[in-house]
Formats: sequence, structure tokens, C-alpha cells
Amino acid sequence: MLHSGFPAAGRLYRLTDARGLPHPVLDEPFESREQALDAALEWLCQQGLLDPHADPHEQERQLALQVGLEMSTPSGDWRTLRHAGFTGWRSLTA
Repeated sequence: MLHSGFPAAGRLYRLTDARGLPHPVLDEPFESREQALDAALEWLCQQGLLDPHADPHEQERQLALQVGLEMSTPSGDWRTLRHAGFTGWRSLTA
């Protein structure tokens, strides 16, 4: 383990809000980006911000509007992979 508590071999992911800060509800480390994005989609559905029957493109669009994604670095910092509110990104789920 590094001094920051991150595993030395793997990466952790976390969700951010529109200001680029750790998400106020979903602020926890995820072992994969898929786990992080799945948690975000579930939360969006629970909040009524996303129709659970929406097509994958609309789910991705709403996800991009509502949450950002960061990845841990070996030094213990966070690297932004995607900012919330930016819909011009390439799919992270593909």
C-alpha cells in the first residue's frame, strides 16, 4: 500500500460532482470504473434523474451530465478522466 491508502498495484476510481469535488453522496473508492459508473447510474435512477428503461445512449448522456470520474495515481493523487456536465466524451462503458 502507498501512504495514501491506495493499493500499489491497482487503481481506484471515484465519482465527482459538477464542481470537480468528490460526489456528495457517492464519495467512496471503487475498484473499477465499471463499478463506479454502475453506482452512479443506480443513484441517478433512485433520484428520478434517469429513466431506468432509457436506451444506453440516453443513460450515458445523463451520466455525463450529472457525474464526473477520477482515477487514483501511483502517487496517491486523483486524475480526472471526465468532468461532470461534459457530454462530448467517448464512452467509458464500451
